[in-house]
Amino acid sequence: MRQAKSPLRQKSLRLPGQSLDDAFNTLWDDRGLFLFLYPVVLLMLLGVEWLRWLRPAPAAPWFTTIAIVLVTTFCWWRLYWLRKQLDALRQGRDGERAVAEILDNVRERGWRVFHDVVGDGFNIDHVVLSPHGIYAIETKTISKPRRGEGQPTIRVRSERITAGGADLGSAPVDQAKACADWLFRLLKVSTGKTYPVKPCVVFPGWFVEPMGKDAARGTWVLNPKALPIFIGNEPSRIQEADIHLAAFHLSSYIRSPWGADSTGLAKAILKRGDRHAHPAPATR
Repeated sequence: MRQAKSPLRQKSLRLPGQSLDDAFNTLWDDRGLFLFLYPVVLLMLLGVEWLRWLRPAPAAPWFTTIAIVLVTTFCWWRLYWLRKQLDALRQGRDGERAVAEILDNVRERGWRVFHDVVGDGFNIDHVVLSPHGIYAIETKTISKPRRGEGQPTIRVRSERITAGGADLGSAPVDQAKACADWLFRLLKVSTGKTYPVKPCVVFPGWFVEPMGKDAARGTWVLNPKALPIFIGNEPSRIQEADIHLAAFHLSSYIRSPWGADSTGLAKAILKRGDRHAHPAPATR
């Protein structure tokens, strides 16, 4: 009997936050599930030992009890830290989905939006293609300070970012620039055309102080709700035919079997252990 074949011939476009979902599942499958099951199995063994001890010919369950207490304590301690990692990944994923909801509204203007474009060991959270340029968008979903511990404000000074008093340095801006450069090179190689690609960093839920004119010429650092306004205020740079060409080639890259996937990206995110920044492409 011949094996049934799927009617789907190509990969689907990626969902917002899909890389973080993959990292979340990898973290739980590789570590969390075992840390949860070990104590359960050992507790079952302990129950068997104590039942034997209650019989007329009692066993000696003390060694098993000590071993199980030690293993269970270690596993629950590891689960405590694992939960923090999972919460950070979940928060990052939810932030990307919140930004995606805002960006998906600009499709009504004829703009093209792609989410979670994966390169070799890194990803671009969102890409917007419009007559006003192409935008590589990095989402930073960081926790706000507690009341009385600082102002929930993002400040940018010479490309260094502070969030509620915490110094994030220039890493978010550097990462956005590297992603924009990679996208620029990808489109130039695939289409033969030179497209202007603008790097952007967005902070969902934060008040971002207005950028100066000099800063606005470089990487944008914004609340995501302001992003469509900023893009719409830019002069038209790309013809409609060129937008369709870039969208076609980017879609083909995402769907192609030789394009990068998130198999290694999930492990790269976990290895980095930084909830504020995903791995960035290597610069050339």
